[in-house]
Amino acid sequence: MPRTSISARPSGVGGSESLSVLRIYHSAVIGTWRERDRQLRARGVNVTLVSAATWDEGGRQVAYAPGADDFVMTSRTFGNKPNLFVYDPRPIFRLLRSERFDLIDAHEEPCSLAATEVLLLRWLARSRAPVTLYSAQNIFKRYPLPFRWMERRALRAAAGIHVCNTVAGDITRRKGFTGTVEMLPLGVDIERFHPELPPSTEPGALRIGYVGRLDAHKGVEVLIDAVAGQPGWTLHIVGDGPTAADIGRHAAPCGVQVTISGFVPTEDLPDVYRSFDVVVVPSLETPSWTEQFCRVAVEAMASGVPVVASDSGALPEVVGDAGVLVPPGDASALRRTLAELASDPARRAMLGQAGRDRSRRFAWASVAENQHRFYDTVAR
Repeated sequence: MPRTSISARPSGVGGSESLSVLRIYHSAVIGTWRERDRQLRARGVNVTLVSAATWDEGGRQVAYAPGADDFVMTSRTFGNKPNLFVYDPRPIFRLLRSERFDLIDAHEEPCSLAATEVLLLRWLARSRAPVTLYSAQNIFKRYPLPFRWMERRALRAAAGIHVCNTVAGDITRRKGFTGTVEMLPLGVDIERFHPELPPSTEPGALRIGYVGRLDAHKGVEVLIDAVAGQPGWTLHIVGDGPTAADIGRHAAPCGVQVTISGFVPTEDLPDVYRSFDVVVVPSLETPSWTEQFCRVAVEAMASGVPVVASDSGALPEVVGDAGVLVPPGDASALRRTLAELASDPARRAMLGQAGRDRSRRFAWASVAENQHRFYDTVAR
């Protein structure tokens, strides 16, 4: 089973003994998203990270690439849905039996099979370390059995929960959680995602970008309808997913000048963002889903690219006044907003700078600092 060696405990900040934390996070397959853990270790937290060996990110199976991260162990996963998968239990159980951890951070939803698995393995290993969980769930749901029981048990067992939007924190409280709740946004490398090329100043022309998974609830067909028939506008769709073919067929009769480039590796995304005049996040709302954070919006803002997003879910909280919000599913309103930005390069530049300024609150160093404080609170 793939793994790298686990490095020795780093010395604590200010000479004190550091916290020893076991973090379990399926999306740690993406090297840039492990920056939170690198920053925590730089702050003196002894993080041992368990990552999925492969995971679906952006509509494509991505395999873990170790790089220089010698504190990570990988585990096979069975299942490919965030709440409906489990880890191979052996690596986690061995760690819990062989090492003493001050805290176990399962970066998984309370209702998930994986969270229940981690709590069971903790009990079997006779570990007394407090457990923290993660939640992004911003719709109040009553899950079917046995997931309702699993969620209730996890909320009773957890000492803390970190959430990426404020509604998720409110929902955990409504469901009876009484421990520590910390708002911790998903981070971005603001040094890697940064402006480089000067924005286009040609009035009327607009290079529009969409980055993300191609699925019906992401609203890409609404974006195509908004762009249709607009001379001087081009649309570049970056991503993959189950509706990729449908999107191509939808665009063909609309007369949209569109490029669908498919999945792009994370390391190439900064240049992709910098090629756009505006990034659109046209997410829709469904009875079971609404946008929970949107890392794409943060990456675009860090790149100095104006963001136009649906006024839905966590997007207003993430974008704030550094972007433009439109009603979800309203192609006409989206077209009007894009036309205003196309005719006003100065406003685009102003929004790009506002987004760059706002993105600093999502910098990994800031996220790690707040997470370190959260760990200290829970461990005490």
